Amino acid sequence: MNIMRKMAAILFAAAMLIGGTCFTAFASSQEQKTPIYAESLNSGRYEIEVTSSASMFRIVHCELVVSGSDMTAEMTLSGKGYEKLYMGTSEQAEKADESEYIFFTEDADGKYTYTVPVEALDKETDCAAYSFKKQRWYDRKLVFESSLLSGSAFAANEDIVEEETENGAAFTPWLIVIVALCAAGAIAAIVILRFKRK
Repeated sequence: MNIMRKMAAILFAAAMLIGGTCFTAFASSQEQKTPIYAESLNSGRYEIEVTSSASMFRIVHCELVVSGSDMTAEMTLSGKGYEKLYMGTSEQAEKADESEYIFFTEDADGKYTYTVPVEALDKETDCAAYSFKKQRWYDRKLVFESSLLSGSAFAANEDIVEEETENGAAFTPWLIVIVALCAAGAIAAIVILRFKRK
């Protein structure tokens, strides 16, 4: 009987481990995004969202401008606490020439707007912001999101379509394996619970 209890405990622990591993793997696969570069987009102006790592550095409006192989973003902040930006870390900003700093302009409503270069969408980007009040640079992480872009924004590119298809095909078998492992873990847990009740 003790041996059976030990086996049940081992099976239960294995089921929990499998379930946790499945959840982590699935969550990670969902979070990963492929960066989108200017070459994948048609030239034009598009409204996008920007995710910021700091609540004190909140972007309330942003327009992406695509021109050939270049992208810039016109970001409007919620407040007026920052004099200038630098697309890099605070350490790099302190050593940079003043010509590399990005100063604000005021829009029609008096809000501060900064025009910054964008390397890629859906990719974490370093941005240092210089505080008026504290007179120092602060590190921020920005992600220029592609979620609001419609299909017409994307350039017709067979290579890109083929790559996305391959990525999807590669992901599908992994999803099947994850689901199968989760099912096995669930079955093992049910068997263990029934055994304990007897």
